[in-house]
Amino acid sequence: MSRASEGAATALLAVGMGLALAVVVDLGAPQGRDGKLATTAPSTAPGEGLAERMEAQIAAGAPGVALAIEQSASTEARDSAAVAAAHARALFELGNAPEALKTVRTAVRICEVTGGCTWGERAQLTRLEVVFGAVVNAGVIDPKQNPAKVDEALHGLLKPAAFAR
Repeated sequence: MSRASEGAATALLAVGMGLALAVVVDLGAPQGRDGKLATTAPSTAPGEGLAERMEAQIAAGAPGVALAIEQSASTEARDSAAVAAAHARALFELGNAPEALKTVRTAVRICEVTGGCTWGERAQLTRLEVVFGAVVNAGVIDPKQNPAKVDEALHGLLKPAAFAR
């Protein structure tokens, strides 16, 4: 096979895979609101670890696919702070801010008790806990249903404590 035909075959395979991925249904997305299933084109970005693959799906707008990837992984692969953070972000994107906050708080406590998190993982979880906590405290369950309240909650985090009175 010549280099030109190898390149053409590779391009054809990539297009075929792209079309196949474009019809994947995000089964984790909320259904029933308008009677339609959400369809997405999941990310094909390479990722070495489970958390990276989950984050790629979330960034591509497919948080349900991220959760499905997590469920199909081994227990050992799921046992990390980075995976817990990605799981929480997926829940948040799917419209379940209280459950996302609960997930982050559990992961933070595990980090505290076991000392098994890097400072970077701990910082990421703490940021998520603060942001998700502000959103939940504002009474928001599904961030996409009330973006104005989410915006207000997040802007409230930017106010210095001295001026918040």
